[in-house]
Formats: sequence, structure tokens, C-alpha cells
Amino acid sequence: MITIRVLSAVLLLFAAGCADSIVSECDDEAKVRVDPRLSDIQEKVFDVSCATPGCHAGSNPQAGLDLTAANAYDQLVGVESVSYPGRSRVVAGNSSESILIELMRGSLSPAMPPQGPLDAEIINAIAVWIDNGARRELR
Repeated sequence: MITIRVLSAVLLLFAAGCADSIVSECDDEAKVRVDPRLSDIQEKVFDVSCATPGCHAGSNPQAGLDLTAANAYDQLVGVESVSYPGRSRVVAGNSSESILIELMRGSLSPAMPPQGPLDAEIINAIAVWIDNGARRELR
């Protein structure tokens, strides 16, 4: 009886330990870290999740918003939203008033990106970039 209890406890600890290490390793590898700079946001977020054909790139981007590197800044910062007239896509210095952040956080529809929400840390980095004045710098 003691042998079965000891074996069960060892197997349970082994399984829990393996599960923890696998999840931790996967989480660390899969997490994209984004600095609150336009160049990093462009490369790691817009280019990957937004500036794709049929979305915010090409000859007819959704909501008239082209998020390719050559156009993103000029079409975001201080530009009135097509879907929410009277409000700006990005209000430099004020992420809480920026449509972009509300769409990414899902507090406005349609939630962006449509394939699923971005990690909260990524959205927070974009919000910090906006709160710090949404500077144009690239690289």
C-alpha cells in the first residue's frame, strides 16, 4: 500500500513538473516583446497582424487605413476615424482617447485584429508609444 502511494505521489509530481516546464518554455518562446517605439510596433505588430492584403494594405485597405511602413504614421496620428467620425485614430499623448487602442482592446467594434486579440503587453506597449507623444521615429 505504501509503495502505491509513494509511486502515485512521484508520478503526480513528475507530471506537474513537466507540465510546468513545458508551459513556461513555450510561453517564453512564443511571447513577442514590443518596445514602445513606432519602428518596433511597425515591424512586430502592424507588418505581421495588420498590414496584410485584404486588411490594412493594398489598393483598397479596410476603413481607408493603410498600415504599411510607408503610410502608417500619416494615416494614424491625428487622423479622424472613418468608422467613428469626430474621433481620431491616434491622439498623440492620450491612448485612452485613441480609437486604435479601443479597437485592439475590444472595447469598440470591430475588435482588431480580427484573427484574435493581441497580447495585453503588446497593446500596452502601443499605448505607451501613444502616451509618450506618438513620435514618428523609425529605427
